[in-house]
Amino acid sequence: MPIRFNFVVDNIKGLERHIKYVQDLSKMKSDRKFKKFIQEKCLETVRKITEQRLVGGTTDDEMIQEYKSRHKIREFSDGFVLYNDTTLPASMLSTNHPEDYPNGFSIALAFEYGIGIVGQNNPVANAWEYNLRDYNFGWYYQKYDESYHTYGYSGFEIYRYTAVEIEKQLPKWVNEYMKKKEV
Repeated sequence: MPIRFNFVVDNIKGLERHIKYVQDLSKMKSDRKFKKFIQEKCLETVRKITEQRLVGGTTDDEMIQEYKSRHKIREFSDGFVLYNDTTLPASMLSTNHPEDYPNGFSIALAFEYGIGIVGQNNPVANAWEYNLRDYNFGWYYQKYDESYHTYGYSGFEIYRYTAVEIEKQLPKWVNEYMKKKEV
């Protein structure tokens, strides 16, 4: 993603300032403080979007809170990944088909892409497997020894909206960081 900067230089001092700015920008990839600054901005963004978008859809407030608390950063030598790995362990699932979820049920994927008959309208092809047993009247889940039927819910697309917002804010964040460095 290109970052565009506009500048006007009317004198040598202004040109020197701009050259220093460009030199500082070129060092940002290895600047540990800058990486942490951007990571924090990304975490703030995903938390804000989670609060805005994760409404309705499920009655399990416990899983919603768990999901909200599990946004994470994984660092690599050339960058980082923002992710959420909230999973309901296979041992906690109430299903007649545990083989469908050998690693547990991914709450993170369910919130992103949706579940059930409603969720199948997600624009991401093959992102999630829907209606595994062809239930005509929706899906069901067990909670406190009660069965609840649901048609599911559409995905909240939290990470898709987060990516869009980060892309929009990144130039502003770079400038904000550079201004902090100048002080």
